[in-house]
Amino acid sequence: MNAAIFKYNYLIAISMDLFGSATIGSLSVPNRGVFRPVRTRFVDDSRPTEALAAHLGARAAGGAGLVVGPAEMLVHPSASGSAFVNAYDDDAIPALRSVVDTVHEHDAKIIGQLTHTGAESRGDWEMQPQLAPSASPSDAAYEMPKTMTRDDIEAVLSGFGDAAANLDAASFDGVELTAGPFSVLRQFLSPRYNARDDEYGGDWVARSRFVNEAIDAVDDRIDGPVGLHLSLAELEYGGYEFDDVPQILDALSGFDYLSCTVGSHATYNQTHAGVSAEAPNLIDPIATVADAIDVPVIGRLPFTTVDDADALFDAGAEFVGFTRQLLADAETLAKATDGEHYNRCIQCNQKCLEAVYGHAHGGHVECVVNPRTGRESELPALGDIDDAALPQEVLVVGGGPAGLRFAAVAARRGHDVTLREASDSLGGQLGLAAQGPLAPFERAAEDLEAAVHDTGVTVELESPVSADDVDPSWDAVVVATGATRPDTSKRFEGNVVNAFDVLEGAEVGEDVLLFDENRWVITVQTGLELLGRGASVEMVSSDHYPAFRTEQPNLPGFVAALQAQGAAFTGNRVVDAVDADGTAILRNTLTGDTESREPETVVVAGRRQADESLYLELDERRDDVYRIGDAVSPRKLDRAYYDGELLARRL
Repeated sequence: MNAAIFKYNYLIAISMDLFGSATIGSLSVPNRGVFRPVRTRFVDDSRPTEALAAHLGARAAGGAGLVVGPAEMLVHPSASGSAFVNAYDDDAIPALRSVVDTVHEHDAKIIGQLTHTGAESRGDWEMQPQLAPSASPSDAAYEMPKTMTRDDIEAVLSGFGDAAANLDAASFDGVELTAGPFSVLRQFLSPRYNARDDEYGGDWVARSRFVNEAIDAVDDRIDGPVGLHLSLAELEYGGYEFDDVPQILDALSGFDYLSCTVGSHATYNQTHAGVSAEAPNLIDPIATVADAIDVPVIGRLPFTTVDDADALFDAGAEFVGFTRQLLADAETLAKATDGEHYNRCIQCNQKCLEAVYGHAHGGHVECVVNPRTGRESELPALGDIDDAALPQEVLVVGGGPAGLRFAAVAARRGHDVTLREASDSLGGQLGLAAQGPLAPFERAAEDLEAAVHDTGVTVELESPVSADDVDPSWDAVVVATGATRPDTSKRFEGNVVNAFDVLEGAEVGEDVLLFDENRWVITVQTGLELLGRGASVEMVSSDHYPAFRTEQPNLPGFVAALQAQGAAFTGNRVVDAVDADGTAILRNTLTGDTESREPETVVVAGRRQADESLYLELDERRDDVYRIGDAVSPRKLDRAYYDGELLARRL
């Protein structure tokens, strides 16, 4: 790809409205770009940490005029959640003030978000029941909640006021109440959750009563604006829908701005639509909202890019809310203002959601394509790191994600970097991965390639490297040779095809048994590819579903797509053998029983191994050789970025 052409196409004209100042009530905001709240788990003893302050401050430094957060701070002890800030606790004020000060240092404004989780959490840590409008459990939690009494309602309303007063004491510029996911406010609005027969249940006016009283409780305790974050549809069976929005808004009152979202905790795979789910269309509902109210609207899509700003403004929004894009590049808005290249979110949900909701990867927010996200207090912004004290001539072997990330960051620090790639293109496994449901991964490949061109890295394609090719004159050698594909020939006889080869077009029969040893998304890609060719596919997995280790925000959508196209799932099985005649022997992992299949073709989605031979040979010859990414061990894409960037930062 021609880097100049790519950059020209990528940096399309953006409406200047996004970068112009605006107001919410009496609050002046430097621009219309908003960093929306995202759960981080940067909480210690129910108080925000320095890491949370640095995380939000980085988005303010990167150009967001308004930061909303920390996300979902609790208003009362009856709400549960170890990863939340207890905003009702006076002892939290000093730590909250530190968050505010960090954002204000960058001339941005900050509005704190309050919630009560209601039926969408669980109280097993606190050993308490969950409060809700009615005894209607969330599909995201297994507990039957307690129907709120009048005393419960009064206590929670008082909690909203007390928490808001604490935020005001911490110098927040305003307060936002969330009636989105994780919110008892939305649950009171919902026919799915609210079956009350008193003044808080029934028609829209009655179900809105609790929300309006909470807004009034907050408004009475602060001087700044009071916002409402509202799901425009729950996307749940029995919940309210987009068509109900005009009646809901007609019943709500007292808020100074409305922030638009969608879904509930049970439908967050659609709320945060990634690579497996089609995002709900919010443009028309946002237009409906803007026509119905006379206060500013913060519009967002399930995945918002800078390029979406004009459509949101045309729909009537006055501010544009970003989440995942500002995780992928905290400086997106500042760079877009100056017409500079920024790295784009690839919608993978691997770190921003799975790390938080799935309690994986260390348990706090991160980003695949931005190693600094979640580590802002540890790693300075790339623009702030010092040039290398001693610039070196560095050879990078391998043009996959790890090699590209290292090369660009090292060159930015002043090293003279040459990258040699054996094939005729850059990107490594990204070229194979970025197809089917993972098509957004192509953005990563494009951004990595643009970065090496922008930083002046010398790129030599079709240049395989052996140990004898590495001249002693190089100051350092970085091996990023990736991983080798699984070899099934030593384990199986018969007609067995590698899943990686299928994705490159290898032919198979019309009756396929797909054995999932990988347990991740390549199995889904391969299954969808085979189904798209018209094959009959039985997917065999040692788990309940194929690709079971795929991120939970993505897995339901993938399973639905496979089932919709007719894939058959056989769980708790492994393929022990494939005989010369093609007969596959399956073993039940729970009972040990065996059974056989006679497909036309067996396809195996296996696991790769590090291609470490070059590194090991060079390591015996010289001291200044390093390896990164899959050449160390095959892992997910985030490790390639992390390995490459961390080495470049310290070299």
